[in-house]
Amino acid sequence: MKFSTILALLSVLLLAGCLPQSKDVEVLSTQESSYELYLYMDQKEKAENYLSALLDWKTSQIEPEEIEFKQSKTNVDQTGLSEEQLPSIVIKKDGKVVKHITGDAPIEDILNELEQSIAMVQ
Repeated sequence: MKFSTILALLSVLLLAGCLPQSKDVEVLSTQESSYELYLYMDQKEKAENYLSALLDWKTSQIEPEEIEFKQSKTNVDQTGLSEEQLPSIVIKKDGKVVKHITGDAPIEDILNELEQSIAMVQ
């Protein structure tokens, strides 16, 4: 009886270790009036164009010092994105996604998408 219980527990532990684990991603976020902006990234090297576009967007604003980005981490499962979609910018208005920017794009394209989306949201 004891042996079968120990064997069952050991089997559960071994199987739990075999389940695929989703990874954590870094998040840069900011919130301004009715919109929220999130940059999800798993590797900063892959997200350089996104980071540069966000910096360019921020410095082009009328009062850039009022836009503060917060850095955090979350599980990729909680983002609603797949790992293949990272890096990714998600823009929300009143909690609803209005723009999703993903893929290997040049800084100018990302910046244009940001400016059009935020102007449309405001």
